[in-house]
Amino acid sequence: METINGEWIMLGCEESDTDCLHTAEDLVRLLQKTGFIPLFSNAVRGFSVEERTRADSWWTGDPATDPWEWRQTLAAHPDIAYGKFFDRRAGFISREWFPVFANYRRDGYDFDALFEDELASYREKKIMDVFACDEEAVGRELLSNEVKELAGFGKRSGSGQAPEKNFEGTAAELQMKMYLIMSGFRQRKNKKGQEYGWHLALLETPETKWGYGLVTGEYRTDPSRSWQQIMDHMKGLYPEAEEAAVRQVLGIRHAGTPGRRTHKIRPPKEWVIPANPKYFDIVRAFDEAEEIDWKQGAGIQKGDTVFMYVGAPVSAILYQCRVTETDIPYEYQDKKLTITALMKIRLEKRYPQDRFTFERLKKEFGIYAVRGPRGIPGSLLLALQDEG
Repeated sequence: METINGEWIMLGCEESDTDCLHTAEDLVRLLQKTGFIPLFSNAVRGFSVEERTRADSWWTGDPATDPWEWRQTLAAHPDIAYGKFFDRRAGFISREWFPVFANYRRDGYDFDALFEDELASYREKKIMDVFACDEEAVGRELLSNEVKELAGFGKRSGSGQAPEKNFEGTAAELQMKMYLIMSGFRQRKNKKGQEYGWHLALLETPETKWGYGLVTGEYRTDPSRSWQQIMDHMKGLYPEAEEAAVRQVLGIRHAGTPGRRTHKIRPPKEWVIPANPKYFDIVRAFDEAEEIDWKQGAGIQKGDTVFMYVGAPVSAILYQCRVTETDIPYEYQDKKLTITALMKIRLEKRYPQDRFTFERLKKEFGIYAVRGPRGIPGSLLLALQDEG
């Protein structure tokens, strides 16, 4: 959209144009080719649904021909994600391309670890906590107004505490970082169960829609490689677009070449990291050797301590280890796992399987998921150190 004499004008195309989209199915087919596209016009000319549809087809209320209605259809599509992915404005990303965007935007962080490293705001955490995600980042699907209330952004609480501000901006930032998507639209219901009012967005994690393995499938690939993959694809689609314009639309909020985190100079740190028995028998490995190679977690450095949380059916912390070496080159990839670097960890202590169970971690220490490397609460660290 552009403003002319103070009025917003849609930048549509002619119905006879070969690239004109006439139905939601046309848009699905386009996404199968391009992989991602914003809903509205932006700094890259031609890179939007708006510029590929007739201007007079918008906001008619006809789901067959109105692109504004199509977003509801595509948000629920099994192979498409919808959200504020493009300069905090709405658009679509295909199932194939979502892991690439997630790796670049998240920089290899699951949200818990992002917050532990002080790279996410407390407002973002309040929203993410509402979804009550399990160990695979699968959680609830909630209407946006429900999320707003539950996260404390709604009306003043009964205790008189003032509500948090900027829910829309915070939720948009979480979508830009690829931790939330809009999975559909639904009307609110009154006490009688009758629907009323405008259709509101349903929010959920992309892992809830597609599973943790798919969404994080590009983790451990250097995020700069994912960015370059996106850039190369854009250059092929829009060769005349200026790079600065592409960065504005596809970046988060920063300019310049997206960079990998650098290691901070800091004292040794303690972590909880997951071990999935479906992929590797960690129990047998430590029965056979005191030191093993392990996939390197984001932010972990030599000298750190890692407590190994073994997933279901064990679901408990079993080992305390010291990181003795990092940044060991390694290449491995399958449908669910990509590894480009290893670290060496040396066993220091074992814990009984019934001591630090997942249920205890939740009830006593406030740890509701161990999906990736995360910091450890002081109370849990003391309990682990006192054990045995």
